[in-house]
Amino acid sequence: MIGVYVHDRGRGHLHRVLPVIGALRERGLDVTMLIAGQIDDALLPQGTRVVHLPAETGDRESPEEITLDARRVAVAWMDRAKPRAFWVDSSPAMSLAARMTGIPMVSTLPPGVREDEPHLLRVRAAERLIGAWPPGVHQATLRRTESPVAEIGGVSRFERRDREPRDRPRPRVVHLNGSGTGGDHRFWRAVRTTARDLGVTEWLEIGGPDGSWHEDPWPELCSADVVVTGAGQASVADAACADVPLVVVPSRRPYGEQDATADALDGMPGASVMRYGNGPTAVARAVTEQVDRFRDGESTGIRSWWGVDGAASRAAEVIRAVTTGLAR
Repeated sequence: MIGVYVHDRGRGHLHRVLPVIGALRERGLDVTMLIAGQIDDALLPQGTRVVHLPAETGDRESPEEITLDARRVAVAWMDRAKPRAFWVDSSPAMSLAARMTGIPMVSTLPPGVREDEPHLLRVRAAERLIGAWPPGVHQATLRRTESPVAEIGGVSRFERRDREPRDRPRPRVVHLNGSGTGGDHRFWRAVRTTARDLGVTEWLEIGGPDGSWHEDPWPELCSADVVVTGAGQASVADAACADVPLVVVPSRRPYGEQDATADALDGMPGASVMRYGNGPTAVARAVTEQVDRFRDGESTGIRSWWGVDGAASRAAEVIRAVTTGLAR
């Protein structure tokens, strides 16, 4: 049996984990997922068990922080269930807690260059590290990592979904703006206003303070002429699945993970990378330029370049190999 811990900040970790759990189940492996709080059982691959860890209360100083109670419950479960391997996505504290039980541990490696001690300990403690990006795009990250890293491509929950036809004659922009209500709403209001003045007749905001949340945004992604997104790994992989032009504006994060992903995308055909510091007018112009550049709807090649197809299966193979002692 395989144990999987899902970090509960936002929805990106959950959206990455579920396809990999599905691939593990297809290999005949039992899987138990550990997550703080509740989860809709309909999202789970058939046969997946769930251990509900104590839910978070209040604000955390770090987005990677987890409560002591959650770690205690997880360690107690590991001592009792004795899984053959434990995959942590993506908490240094939970990675170290799992390693101290003696269970072979796989950890998801964030992009970027980090020097903080919890991260360095997590890297050294892992039997294998999973990098959810295409091979070769994060060389600086790999140079600081002694443990083996499997660069498996971007994992998307939409990998096996058929692309839906686009039947909208007008330029349509879809903005993936996160599952929360935070974010710089004034910035994006200015972007939308300027884009409308420049000829973008339809802008769909998904999430954020001004948009509605879509549990399944796949039809909207397929209908887009351009997708605007942050540089979170799950959102980039989901947008890449639709194989439409991207405008990527990385959100501010304590360790610069989104900046690193944006740097990896910069210069890729079909992707335009901007920054908040460029200002809303420049971002709106980048959106309209992408609309004009790919008006005929031809494939951008982003899906292939970002390595989405087969990524979940490759991650599952890394985790499975740890159970057989073949990880290295």
